Amino acid sequence: MRELTVRIRFTEHSLGNRKLNDNTGRFAFSRSPSGNIIFLASWHHANMRLAAQLIGKHQDEVGKIHWDINVDGQLRDDKWHRVYYRAPSSGKRRYSLHEAFFPDQVIGINCIVPERISEQDLWRLMSKAGQYKGLSPWKPGEFGFYEVESVRPRELILDDDEAEEEDESKADIRTA
Repeated sequence: MRELTVRIRFTEHSLGNRKLNDNTGRFAFSRSPSGNIIFLASWHHANMRLAAQLIGKHQDEVGKIHWDINVDGQLRDDKWHRVYYRAPSSGKRRYSLHEAFFPDQVIGINCIVPERISEQDLWRLMSKAGQYKGLSPWKPGEFGFYEVESVRPRELILDDDEAEEEDESKADIRTA
């Protein structure tokens, strides 16, 4: 098993689906207690099952991928997107506001992948999932389509205190 980061670039809006309790009718992304946007692991599992069927490879192995639900990405300052629809009763054109990742925004998704799935195969799987299913809490399969930008080993970003502690621990190991 190895930890990888998949960077994806949205080609279609990815929209939040959690209705806010502020009487505005807006929809936001679900968040972790620390405030990170989350995409559920079950969405990735479903996407990977479909992709594995499409490429005819790794049908059993994709279920062994472990997904980090925290999304590595920031919303734009103008994060709201209008979705237009017809009101069922009157037929009038209305819209709802959704928090969104916009086309051309890049986010990272971290995962632990079995050795049998190469980085190239993970790229192919994620590409197929992005082409046919996408990642959007609101109406997956209609929104959230994406292209894969990169697949690479995950790099942990340390804050200054953590980096200093790590440097000190390495120095202790070298001098011992």
